[in-house]
Amino acid sequence: MAFSDDIEFEEGSKKKKNMDKEELIEALLNKRERIMHDLDIDAVDDIVNYLLEKNQHSKAVTCLNTLLEHFPYSNELWQRKAIIFDHKGEYKTAVECFDKAINLNPNDEETLINKGITLDNWGLFAESIECFDTVLSFAPNNIDALFNKGLILEKCDRFEDAIACFQKIIELEPDHKDSYYEMGYCYDYIDRLVDSLSAYEKHIEIVPFNYNAWYNKGVVLSRLGRYYYAIEAYEMALTLNPKFSSAWYNKGNAYASLGILLRAVEDYRTALSINRKDVYALYNLASAYEQMNDYRSAIEYFSKAVALEPGHYESYFGRGNCYYQLEDFNKALRDYDMAVSLFRENPELWYAKADAEYNLGRLEESTLSYQKVLKHSPDNHQAALDLANTYIDLERFTEADEILIKLTGLQQAWAEPYYAKAKLYFLIAEVELGIKYIEMAFLINPHERFEFEFERDWERVLQFLIQRDN
Repeated sequence: MAFSDDIEFEEGSKKKKNMDKEELIEALLNKRERIMHDLDIDAVDDIVNYLLEKNQHSKAVTCLNTLLEHFPYSNELWQRKAIIFDHKGEYKTAVECFDKAINLNPNDEETLINKGITLDNWGLFAESIECFDTVLSFAPNNIDALFNKGLILEKCDRFEDAIACFQKIIELEPDHKDSYYEMGYCYDYIDRLVDSLSAYEKHIEIVPFNYNAWYNKGVVLSRLGRYYYAIEAYEMALTLNPKFSSAWYNKGNAYASLGILLRAVEDYRTALSINRKDVYALYNLASAYEQMNDYRSAIEYFSKAVALEPGHYESYFGRGNCYYQLEDFNKALRDYDMAVSLFRENPELWYAKADAEYNLGRLEESTLSYQKVLKHSPDNHQAALDLANTYIDLERFTEADEILIKLTGLQQAWAEPYYAKAKLYFLIAEVELGIKYIEMAFLINPHERFEFEFERDWERVLQFLIQRDN
């Protein structure tokens, strides 16, 4: 059998174009040679796309193998075979097919670009960029190569380089909408928010009905603190796609940032009506209720969040705070313990746990938790003071004094360590030192000064100091 260099692509093969696809596929599967020379590449593409849509990859490969028996030097057939293997996720075989196509036509821009896309799908980003660079070495204005290279650079967090690709495209094609969109994302990621906003606005000028672009614009405006404008952008996204749960969620966040909590609650609820399993919406809805002092409702939604995502320590912490406000310290401590078990390095969680333990009278345990706060946040002076006061309650005066010496040496206009020192000295009957430190505290907080004679009013003074701790 004589081999042809390639298929003769005839524009007018109407007969085969009109043939039923299934009949044509059957003919190829049965290797009916009479149809081979009447096919053009459009007919081949129709067959391949038809079979891919039906997920019949094996049939598509068999059809192409039949054609390749007759036209083994067709780079276009090898390329389409490669695309089928790419669809199947068999990237190694796909690349081998692309290489055969490239050997037949080394400067085929389309084949090199498609190989680059497959390498990207395979996770071989450096090799993918190399393919696009090969195209750009002899076709520097190839927009597809520039764009796909930009996308890979974006994936590799090389945002400045990606932006350079997209900018080059815009120089060549000023209305290239996708480049503006991707630039918006890149600028946002590197915190060039004004440039990001400008890129999204340019994209929207070209494609005004892209709800994702309106949404991204809202995100950038929120990051800029321009919440009312962000809300307008989210509302435009929702006009175009009312079921866009993320837009409802972020619009709720914008209202929450403005302190308009009732509107935030409405939007979080709408987001959850679309996606009931959105843990972030549940958490933020609960947090809004917490800010509104509706602790029962907050507990309900924090509970739903942890039911969906048991590792969501923030929801345990939030629910614990609500129980704390309701003075149910046992339940609060249970949630704080769970939160700490999930994120042991978080000083805020240890602090909450320490306070709950203190309120339950579990003072020794609370000192250990306050120590954990200071381990992870050594400059937390308030936690150090709370630890010192707890030591005083436990009559561990030496340990308390060591902490208070450090706190009073901070040279800050902070009266609380001086009050604590005064209390300590009064409790150990060092009256003159106690008076000295309370006077020092009054110098810092003169509005709290009151007249007293300690021998007569010592109980009043001590009660004053104890009440400050509470």
